[in-house]
Amino acid sequence: MKNSKTYIPITLVELTNVTQSFSTSLEQIEYLAVTILGLQKKLKRNRTNENDDNELILEMIKFAENEIKILGGRPVTWLKFPLVTNVHEYNKLKGRLKDDGKLLEWVKFLYNNIERSDQEHDGILGWRFNDRVLRQAELDSVEKDEDDDIFSQLLWEALDVEDEFVDHLERQLKTDTDLLTSTPENKHPSVAESFDTPENDIFENSGEKSIGKTSPITFFIDEQIKEGEQVWQEAWIRLNNMADMKNTKTENLTLHNFGEKDVYLRREMKQTSKNLDHAIEYQEDGALTFKTVSRQDFGSMFRRALKKSRTQSDSPK
Repeated sequence: MKNSKTYIPITLVELTNVTQSFSTSLEQIEYLAVTILGLQKKLKRNRTNENDDNELILEMIKFAENEIKILGGRPVTWLKFPLVTNVHEYNKLKGRLKDDGKLLEWVKFLYNNIERSDQEHDGILGWRFNDRVLRQAELDSVEKDEDDDIFSQLLWEALDVEDEFVDHLERQLKTDTDLLTSTPENKHPSVAESFDTPENDIFENSGEKSIGKTSPITFFIDEQIKEGEQVWQEAWIRLNNMADMKNTKTENLTLHNFGEKDVYLRREMKQTSKNLDHAIEYQEDGALTFKTVSRQDFGSMFRRALKKSRTQSDSPK
């Protein structure tokens, strides 16, 4: 059975079965609303050629609308917080959310719903809002009868979120005291645990949003940029050339020094969200396990670090 909020069923029985496969009434309502939207689009296309399945489509739409009423009806808005995709729009709304006491929740909503994109730009993966947020944004847009061009622009930006915005949200959660209430008992525990503790400085490259400053790979990238390197592919080649061959036994690996870290490097392949990619396995001396960074993740890290270095060099001293 297909349990997907993007799958539009082709029979009434299938619509019933898929709807019942979701565990909560809110998920069922969302799926039914998305299905109605998809069926209405299909009906609009069919009306130009009087397709034979129009009667079935109308029956399914009516069924879905009735089910939504039985389940309690649609929410007033699907998204709890405004969806923004850049620092400029964030700053325009920040004051209002702060006054309402919802700034921390809003930042966490934005940050937690951004994921690594399956779409490559210049050979490097970027960031995007996840499918559920995009579906709910579309439902809000349709139900409020908003301008299609406005939503299309939002959708385009939400599918290609800039590193700068992800970094900005990350900094808000780590350092911006505006987000935190003055009383310790009101401080959100996930912020205290996830961002305040030293042991969480390193975010590994299995879908997390950054790799901390203590990572040897980050140190290598920073050193390459300091030496004047501007092309991430060239830096990758240098790192790859330093690494031992894929099948080199652990006891025969070469020890390299990255700042205060002694590190073993070995070439590897890693399955990414899109394909099998070249990667580097690395192990800090004394650590029990290897960690892996793919070529495309390395490129994303390098571009982000390069952008930060340029921003810092342009800022007034």
